[in-house]
Amino acid sequence: MAGKRAPFDIRQAAGKIAAGLVVLMLLNLGVWIAAVRPRISELKNLREQSQPRLEALRKRNAEVEVGEKYLATLEQTTADLLSLRQDVLSTGQQRLVQVQLELANLAEQFNIDNDSVDTQTEYLASEGLERFAMVVPLQGGYANLRHFIQAVESSDKFMVIERVAMDRSKDGGVLLQMNITLATYFDAPWLLDGGRS
Repeated sequence: MAGKRAPFDIRQAAGKIAAGLVVLMLLNLGVWIAAVRPRISELKNLREQSQPRLEALRKRNAEVEVGEKYLATLEQTTADLLSLRQDVLSTGQQRLVQVQLELANLAEQFNIDNDSVDTQTEYLASEGLERFAMVVPLQGGYANLRHFIQAVESSDKFMVIERVAMDRSKDGGVLLQMNITLATYFDAPWLLDGGRS
């Protein structure tokens, strides 16, 4: 039985196994030193070199975000302004009669003589607007003034109170004579072109 192999004994082969493991570790260390370590060093250098660029990129991204927000706000503001001019202000031809009817209703509600209302028109060429002002004489106490202000504020005809001037008072200051300047604005795009129609 010359062909019979001796059983493998780990205790006898321990030296060879240990030597093989040491050789593998040395090879692994050699590969790490030769191939991996330079790559780690290159990666570290790349990170150090790219850090200022990354910071500049982050800063630029933040600037772009601010610019995009500004642009979106500008576009929304432009759309809102266009809507205000076309839908709320309209032109004098479209809204003047409605405003005059609203003023007539206010005059009737607060016993104001329509003939005593003074009207003025002013053209604001740089803004492309027509200002239509009405000076309304109102008599009464502070409660009457408060009710008048509430009536104007609840109107959907875009009228604003620009000025309240006390004229004189009667009965020891209980009855007041006031001149209230109401104004509304009409879109006048032809003024921006330098002409007036």
